[in-house]
Amino acid sequence: MKHLYAVILVVLLLLINSCSDDFSSSSPYVNVNEIISQLKNSADSITHNTHIPGVVALVVDKKRGFDWIYASGYSDLQNSIASNYNFNFRVGSVTKTMTITVLLQLVSEGKLTLNDKLSKFYPQYPKSDSITIRMLCNMTSRIRNYTGPDFFSEMWANPLKIWSVDELIDKGFANGFDSIPGLGFNYSNTNTILVGKIIQQITNNSLEHEINTRIFQKLNLPNTGFLTSGTELPGLHGRGYFFIDYVPGQDLTEYFDLSWGWAAGSAYSKPRELQRFVEALVRGGLLPDSLQQKRLNEDFYYLNAKDSYGLGLIRHGSFYGHSGDLPGYMTSMYHSNEKDCTIILYYNGLLRETQVEDLLMTYLRILYGNDY
Repeated sequence: MKHLYAVILVVLLLLINSCSDDFSSSSPYVNVNEIISQLKNSADSITHNTHIPGVVALVVDKKRGFDWIYASGYSDLQNSIASNYNFNFRVGSVTKTMTITVLLQLVSEGKLTLNDKLSKFYPQYPKSDSITIRMLCNMTSRIRNYTGPDFFSEMWANPLKIWSVDELIDKGFANGFDSIPGLGFNYSNTNTILVGKIIQQITNNSLEHEINTRIFQKLNLPNTGFLTSGTELPGLHGRGYFFIDYVPGQDLTEYFDLSWGWAAGSAYSKPRELQRFVEALVRGGLLPDSLQQKRLNEDFYYLNAKDSYGLGLIRHGSFYGHSGDLPGYMTSMYHSNEKDCTIILYYNGLLRETQVEDLLMTYLRILYGNDY
């Protein structure tokens, strides 16, 4: 799919809806106008003051009684098409929450335990007797990332290359370990690729099948999907731009084969469906209650006083979820049971000059000060 959808009626309808905010408030006791104004201005400041083309923001705060979704900037620079919150987009490492959730479902079914060693499944890998499934899930295995300058150079040289799961894992182990397994934290995509491979061995099904049936179909997410290869971004969508550095007009929407991200980063969705997913992810419904509570309260590695990484979840205060970066896209997805609030953010650009998590922290401070 190398073109934008050209059906005139559809485009006109999208333009009518785009770059506007959809806001409803059911609480007569809370004046949310100032909060909404600050949220809107913060999104606009990204598209006005950086090279990020477009921002989509969703905030649902049920305690304060508002549901707000907004699009700022452009989804297509070449054709000057405004951002639209009904578009599909790539979610990058948010995919990890899906993969780890399936793994935990298998734990609940007695198919494996978090204390099992990697050697139980793949004894051929270095230090597999020292690496537990838990370490793979909370990024403490200390296996280095397969992604890095050399890997991305290969991607640029051959963007349509279909990467096998074993190639990705082998590249991670070829990079070695940065410490003793279990000692400290190191974010590495290699961990989640290994988890995906273990899921396939246990179930005798593809990871795509397991994520589709266990999560997407269960939650009725028809516009959310997991890609195994190919460059296509399914469904109605805008464009995604840039890869770390700003190169004017660099369109990477459907440039790289997504097999390189697989279990760690190849999913796509849209804001309202991602909202439903993260609310089930954090409130419960995808795991048995006892395991859900363990996931929210145990096995976290603390990065600082408020931020930590657990079993496929990032925690910021009372908010749980994940962020995701990949060429052309940045995503942030979080929910707090305590605040009864969901935040979804999406940039259609990946640049080192501004990170989507920075806007998340701005939103948390607008909503709750330091008490989030």
